Amino acid sequence: MTEPTPATVPVDRPIVIFGGTFDPPHRRHVELARGIDALLGAKQLLVVPAWRNPQRTETAAPPAERVAMCELAFADLADAQVLRIEVDSAAPCFSIDTVQRILRMQADGAIMSGPLRLVVGSDQALNFRTWRDWERLTTLAEPAVALRPPHTREEWPGLVRAAFDAAWAERWLRWTLPIDPVQVSSTEIRRRLAAGEPVADMLTAAVAAYVRKRGLYGARDSSFNGAAKG
Repeated sequence: MTEPTPATVPVDRPIVIFGGTFDPPHRRHVELARGIDALLGAKQLLVVPAWRNPQRTETAAPPAERVAMCELAFADLADAQVLRIEVDSAAPCFSIDTVQRILRMQADGAIMSGPLRLVVGSDQALNFRTWRDWERLTTLAEPAVALRPPHTREEWPGLVRAAFDAAWAERWLRWTLPIDPVQVSSTEIRRRLAAGEPVADMLTAAVAAYVRKRGLYGARDSSFNGAAKG
């Protein structure tokens, strides 16, 4: 029997890891996940709320509330699964540890098999060398870089080449997704909620209803007047 040529070997669709504090998860998170799904032809999207980001301090909503909001926010994405692996650890988790845990889950058949892609914001991409075992991490889960304001597609190549040597810069540029950055901030959403300002354009209806019901972020009723659908 002849060995298959590279052109005839099927390429397995990736499993996308989308982590973050999701405090709260907002419409841009969902739009970004949907766009990455389409661009990469993802087999599955793993949404991984952090117990706490190891490079940040506190979160505003408890971990269990953020998991519940993620389940609501990503419910319409057929391939999305919210994983509690970082939240259940009750400790800050480094991405290398989470990726290794997911690889073990794949080996055990707990989640779908396939090459891993790790969603990384452009701000964190420039800071990636501060991540634990960062070079090894890129071999276990190839980054998928999403631009975040203030970074633009026009200036991004120059920023990457200033931050990395030539070989690494080309890798990061290859890993960057052609998705335009949109300014939506969880910090701004929390500020609006506490100030009673509208958030219908930033939160899905399901997440907004959950925030209101649970009284999260010091939300005032006026933030939900005329809430948008969807």
